[in-house]
Amino acid sequence: MQIKDCLDEILNLIAENPFVLSQSLSVEERPPDSAFISGLITFTDTSRLHFKEFVVFKPYDFKVLKYGYNYLDKDEALIFRYDNALDPQAKKLSTYPEHKHTLKDLLTAPRQALREVLLEISSIIEAEK
Repeated sequence: MQIKDCLDEILNLIAENPFVLSQSLSVEERPPDSAFISGLITFTDTSRLHFKEFVVFKPYDFKVLKYGYNYLDKDEALIFRYDNALDPQAKKLSTYPEHKHTLKDLLTAPRQALREVLLEISSIIEAEK
């Protein structure tokens, strides 16, 4: 898989989501076979998802080595964040280094793909209607 295929997949996920108001993406290629992808998605309720992925490409797929999906409300307050940062507070969790931050808790959470994060956000926005 090539970087173009990965970006097409991300753009398609964003385009399919009825709650997306706007988006911006940034890509830093890291030859020979990796890239740092980051973006900002604004939703119809003016909440925002800041995301970043460090991706290594293989012949037929890709692997996300590092990630962060930071979802904020319209006032920039944390709703949730998934990441695999080496957070010392998360060491006790069974999914370490993968975990989820909420406003009050640090939770076990295996890696969520961008698709799942967008579905979770859509559910939150839909419930607010």
